[in-house]
Amino acid sequence: MDKVETKTALELIASRLTTLSGVLDKAEAGQGADALDALAGARLAGDMHPLAWQVASVCAQAQQFLDWSRGGDVPNAVAPVTSWSDARALLADTRAEITVAAAEGLSAPDAKRITIAAMGVYVDLTDRRYRDHWILPNLYFHLSIAYAILRMKGVGLGKADFMAHIIGDLRPIAAQETEAAEA
Repeated sequence: MDKVETKTALELIASRLTTLSGVLDKAEAGQGADALDALAGARLAGDMHPLAWQVASVCAQAQQFLDWSRGGDVPNAVAPVTSWSDARALLADTRAEITVAAAEGLSAPDAKRITIAAMGVYVDLTDRRYRDHWILPNLYFHLSIAYAILRMKGVGLGKADFMAHIIGDLRPIAAQETEAAEA
């Protein structure tokens, strides 16, 4: 993956970390520390990980892509985050690191092996398959689950909160375009 593709992927990841931060900001509005820690432990379903873990998993995907882009390798593991404040701190640190890295001119390796020791399996992926079929789907999955947990717990979120990265690009339709569309 060349420098431009790597930078683009890091910028996309940074914007989704910003989206997650904005969603958590909304959840914090008017909440006390006890309520936030209760939210951090909330689960969408009994067999799923809690919100704090979902945030940590989004950060883990971002960190794994960054470390791989720098030529390193980190285990496929999620930090043991359980409190609201720890999840927020991890997210802030990850956002800062990814934002800085997007300007570094990294060029990701051509291939990636992912080992899932607990299952006794591995997969070899090209650089693009690693990005498009592993990192980004996992990142979006855990971001979506975090969003869904907060919605389930009554946080006033809408699609605009999830799509915050594109809201600044919206433009009004010119009057003549509106008239032509209505005709």
